[in-house]
Amino acid sequence: MDIKTIPIDRIDLSVRSMNALHRAGVHTVNDMLSLDEDSLSNIRNLGKKSIEEILKKIEEYKKLDVSDRVANGTEITPVIVMPENIDDWLEDGTARNIILKFFTEKEADISIMDMLSAKAYNLLILNGYGYIYQIVLKTEDELLQIPKMDADSANRIIKCCRFLVRDNEKDILEYCDKKNKSDGDLGSYSIFDMMKIPECQDAIIKYVKKHDIDIVKMNLSSRPRNQLSKKGYKLLSDIIFMNRSEFQNMSSMGKTSVDEIVNMIDGYLYENENRILAFINGEEVEAEDDSIIEDMILSLYIKKPFYGFSFSEFKEELKLQSRMTDDKLKKIIGRMIADEKLEYVDYRCYRIYDKFKDYLSKSQMDDRSREFITKRLQGITLEAIGNEHGITRERVRQIVKRGVERICNEHTISTGVNIFDEDYYRYFYSTYYIDKEDGERWFGITPQIRNYMDMMDVKMGDEDLKNAINDDKKLDVGLRLKIKNYLNRNKLFIDGIWVEKNRSELEKAAVKKFCQNDVSFEEFSEIYNSFLESFEISYDENIYYTDAVLRTRKNHLSESRYLLWKQNERIRYYDIDARDYAELIEALNLKAYKNIELSTLKFVEENPEVLKKYDIRDQYELHNLLRKIVNDELIPDFHCGRMPVISFGTFNRDEAILELLIENAPISLNDLCEIIHKGYGYDYGVIQGTYLKAFSEYYHQGIYSIDQKVMPEGNKRILRNLLTEDFYYLDEIREIYKSAFPNADLEEINPYNLKNMGFIVMRKYAIQNYSSLERYCEHILTCDDIIDITEYRKRFVYVQAFSQRLTKLKKNLSVIEFEQNKIINIRKLEAGGITRDHIQNFCDAVYEWVDDDRYFSIKQIRSDGFESDMFDYGFSDWFYSNLLVSDERFSYGMLFGNLILYKGVKDITIKSFEMSLIKEAGVIDVYDLMNELAEVYGCNVKGKSDVVNKICDTEIFYDDILERFYANIDVFYMELDQAGDI
Repeated sequence: MDIKTIPIDRIDLSVRSMNALHRAGVHTVNDMLSLDEDSLSNIRNLGKKSIEEILKKIEEYKKLDVSDRVANGTEITPVIVMPENIDDWLEDGTARNIILKFFTEKEADISIMDMLSAKAYNLLILNGYGYIYQIVLKTEDELLQIPKMDADSANRIIKCCRFLVRDNEKDILEYCDKKNKSDGDLGSYSIFDMMKIPECQDAIIKYVKKHDIDIVKMNLSSRPRNQLSKKGYKLLSDIIFMNRSEFQNMSSMGKTSVDEIVNMIDGYLYENENRILAFINGEEVEAEDDSIIEDMILSLYIKKPFYGFSFSEFKEELKLQSRMTDDKLKKIIGRMIADEKLEYVDYRCYRIYDKFKDYLSKSQMDDRSREFITKRLQGITLEAIGNEHGITRERVRQIVKRGVERICNEHTISTGVNIFDEDYYRYFYSTYYIDKEDGERWFGITPQIRNYMDMMDVKMGDEDLKNAINDDKKLDVGLRLKIKNYLNRNKLFIDGIWVEKNRSELEKAAVKKFCQNDVSFEEFSEIYNSFLESFEISYDENIYYTDAVLRTRKNHLSESRYLLWKQNERIRYYDIDARDYAELIEALNLKAYKNIELSTLKFVEENPEVLKKYDIRDQYELHNLLRKIVNDELIPDFHCGRMPVISFGTFNRDEAILELLIENAPISLNDLCEIIHKGYGYDYGVIQGTYLKAFSEYYHQGIYSIDQKVMPEGNKRILRNLLTEDFYYLDEIREIYKSAFPNADLEEINPYNLKNMGFIVMRKYAIQNYSSLERYCEHILTCDDIIDITEYRKRFVYVQAFSQRLTKLKKNLSVIEFEQNKIINIRKLEAGGITRDHIQNFCDAVYEWVDDDRYFSIKQIRSDGFESDMFDYGFSDWFYSNLLVSDERFSYGMLFGNLILYKGVKDITIKSFEMSLIKEAGVIDVYDLMNELAEVYGCNVKGKSDVVNKICDTEIFYDDILERFYANIDVFYMELDQAGDI
């Protein structure tokens, strides 16, 4: 490389000479070589001694045959010659460079620091001089520029450095000889030479970026650090190749700041010279030694002083090379714990800091100041201390303030750390309002810590502690756990759940605990008060049940979503929000009903299996459930009347009963009640005692009679030709008749006339060409190989036989639902090679594969490795799920939009499904659970609340700070914020 391009900052000139040259526009060796004694004499602030120094340096560089060092782009190693007299070494640039390189490699820091006074040592360390090579060539002027450095300390440092050079004379000469024998190896060059070699620059920047340092973490004072940040320089790699001139050209960047930056860069280059050289030569860079790793670990706490790092976070933050094994890093961390530099709590490492009160006893301050500060820590007032010593309160305050500042400065110089252990609470204390007694009892904020905050002029905040629970950016997990426990201090821990000590929450807990089966409200009021007494809750009319609040509490409970309110004011615990009701709504076909009123007893009698699956025990429970889960968005025009009646749109009950009477008269009272019950689900006693009173004129001697009008033969013949379909609702026939004969009497559409036309007539519909309604339903469900039954479900909503026949056909595998509302006939499958035996073998194989009492889905067992020839046919998971639904050995449920199965007989709910996954995991992040539901089981989870809300009021514990589920509260306390083992 061309030595002429080297900046004068890096040729070991004195500070005075270097600054004077820079002001004169001399920045490189090339600029300097053009100078002579006369031109130097014209430069301001250059004295005789400085001119002699520069001329000697010019002579030195002129002796180097620069042209021979650059041949075909290849560097030639210069021969290094040390002066014969050791006294001349420090005046010779080549010798100075060798000395620097020698001590950089030997890292003889410890020996010199042992010879220094505590003050000199602290001043060096505090200002970033931690290695011998950084100070061994410093002059007195340069040392005195270090803040708070005095002449005595500077002279002591210089004497120690000179002694160290003489003590290592032999080793330095051997080191020089070794460099001369390197025969062109780059190792003969200084790091600053390599910075100018194009072939090296790319490698150097790669090395620096690999070990980059954030500028805010560098040992720079605030002014240069802020100026660099303002200019957009964030990392060391951004400025590593910048020279002094570039820094000087920055606005608001003074000479001292430039010196500080340049020295910092030089220090980094010296420190990493050997590693960079190895990196340039393509060698594997040696792993950092233990002390450097320790420094790197401790530096992580600069921005996060009280953060607890897990082992995995250490590895991620340190960005160590792959050759640094986990075992070695663990040993280093373990030694730091043994040396009390770190402490290990709850799987995390925290830095240990000095306690202010402990450091106070070791400080060098005068006894009076120490006494005053000690008394202030004890809570003794300024006035009391002043009275005791015969001075004013203000004077005591001044002494304490000055003493505290001195302790802080001493501590910073001594340790390089500007915080104490008590500062752990600083942000918490200054942000939130904390009661004194609660602060000490729940958070460990002792009176001494409060007094410390007062001396540090830290005022207590006024923000509500409730907001601290989510302050995860500035409050560590341990402190937030204490806050959570504090906020729960007035709660009861009931069956693994924290319960607020208010009437609404306690009611909910009591219902869950004592009302798994029907209990009257009167009985519950007694149970509730006894429940409170069992937890030794003092009598409070705002919590206990009194006669004055019974009516209000009754109304509150009847609307609650954690119970079903039944006839005769009976209640039963039922977690409404824990289930997915899509299957129930579909099975009851509620969306298809229009302009009709029904008793929920009709659904109970016609759909026993699905209601058993949802644990609905009678029509009153179903009525209350529908009232709480159905809204206008789900089913428009849905209304809940008096229990157990529900309605869709508008409906005239008397007209409907009269229609049935006309269709079926003459008919006995019991038979008429039976027909009305089957059609609308009304209770027999209500039908007979209430609904039929309006039709007493048609009743005589146990028989209801009403004349049915006879249709003219001509009309009958024409209508018969118009009715070509197999199935009609009676209302549809009336519309057709009215269209054909606008003036005709619609009462002529009655069972008598329709039967004469060949129809089988039922309550609201009529069929022809089939012997029964069941035969007709079976025909339409099996006539084609593949059928979309969506429209059929809508058309036959009032036809119980249709849903019953569909269920039966699916159970015996005559048809299989291969997509939602799409069925395929078994004959089509058999033609394609899938027989009932194949299906049975598939079900048997799944049964053998899945563990007992286990939730699963087709997607999940396939991803776990289950294989079957059936999968070769390429059907969707829905098809294979429905094959298993036909097998009584499996239970199933529609959960989060997918069929989830269970090996065994079980009432499946979203809550039970989620609980099984969480208990199996022990601890699981909410987003990991959502991902497992979606990616593993094929569920459609809309959001976090869907998962969290369904699991409330169970032994499962959810921590909203960590957003994590725990199998129970004990697991939470044992595995709080579990991280990797150390």
